[in-house]
Amino acid sequence: MSPVSGQKETGLRSAALLGKSSPSFTAMSEIKNYTVPCLDLDSFLSAKVKIRQEGLLDSNLKTNLEFAVQTLQAFPASKRRDVSLTVEGERQLVRFTAGTPILLYSVRLGPKGPELHQRVPVGARLDPTCLNEWHFAGHLCQDELESCMEQARRVLNHEAQKNPSGLSELELRITCGELRLTYVTQQPQRSLVVQPRRRTYLGKSLNLERVLELKTSLERSGVMGKGLLACFQHLLLHYGQFQEENSRLVLQSDGEMVELVCGRPDYHSTQYYIFTDGQNQAHSHRVQDIDLWEYD
Repeated sequence: MSPVSGQKETGLRSAALLGKSSPSFTAMSEIKNYTVPCLDLDSFLSAKVKIRQEGLLDSNLKTNLEFAVQTLQAFPASKRRDVSLTVEGERQLVRFTAGTPILLYSVRLGPKGPELHQRVPVGARLDPTCLNEWHFAGHLCQDELESCMEQARRVLNHEAQKNPSGLSELELRITCGELRLTYVTQQPQRSLVVQPRRRTYLGKSLNLERVLELKTSLERSGVMGKGLLACFQHLLLHYGQFQEENSRLVLQSDGEMVELVCGRPDYHSTQYYIFTDGQNQAHSHRVQDIDLWEYD
């Protein structure tokens, strides 16, 4: 027996449902539904055969579906059960449902390719207890000193102290690297946004190997533009100039900012700023703690 069973929803009903689960989706004429035991490779392959046989597998749907398979395979089993996944094509939406969904996935094409969005309906109120570690399973936060989950809890705690009655009308959006996670109440009226900066802790002093590891990671993820690459090359070529304890290095170009922290995470006696000019040439500026005192 096939692990996949499918049916269609048509007309305005599907558009309304999609509006609740993923506001980025445009209204489409129909949605193809598949009920699966789990979001695993077997279920996806079985559904893909049926979609192709019905002539629904356009290029966008194929790209997004392959991205969903690759991404979800890296998730633990707990994040592939009691979930739903909606995949966007050019004219067709496909939804997979496994169990009773408490976590809603959607995949669509973004500016840089397919994106996976995760949505958690929390009911009447959104407070710090709604954030669960398994929602972040498989995610490597781009801030090594304060994770996006810790930042989100801090933001919600501050909101609870400032406006306790407003927790029933909140939406919390977390964007961190590849993670796009939204917690939503039944009738959200306001949005809180958590978007951690790229911050790497290098240890007691500037560590060349850790810098090269970070450079490699940014190159693989597609974040490294020509300007940011020039900043890293400047840092590597003049490595000895930046060897100070309790220092902070900020590299900025191409609309991206990367922060490197050495020594004490909470105190920086020296700060370096590496940036590019209009000709994409990298420059650096050094600011010591005593320089900052002069401006007080």
